Amino acid sequence: MLKNSEDLKRASYWAFVIIALITIPVFFSGTQAVAVVENLPNISESIIHEHREIAEQTLIALEILGLISLAGLFLFRGLKKSPIWFTISLLVFAIISTGLASWTGVREGVIRHTEVRGELKFLMLNETQSDVQKGLQTGHEHSH
Repeated sequence: MLKNSEDLKRASYWAFVIIALITIPVFFSGTQAVAVVENLPNISESIIHEHREIAEQTLIALEILGLISLAGLFLFRGLKKSPIWFTISLLVFAIISTGLASWTGVREGVIRHTEVRGELKFLMLNETQSDVQKGLQTGHEHSH
């Protein structure tokens, strides 16, 4: 078990740095994923675009979180305790980043799980009525 909460804070800072590093290849794997799903039935460009937009925001937020955490590790390495203002600020930013990452995952689920689209209207933010009608008429929502 950790001796005190300062050990836990520093471990959390390192975890945020690692998450920021892992996020980079995860984000860029989306390019290959688009090539796979864009021609599938019931996949529209607007759904893919919405997911990518949120994924970009998540990437930026998690990279900033990682950089702030790394800065904290080095700026406060000589101190016995990290300043409380820094810890609270980092925690708030981590919560926001986690929310964005969760929303990105939800939007990805909408791409592949077409069964939830009609029931959960709030998930279909950018889906237009014409996209839906095209998908119903042709059985394929994606147009080139």
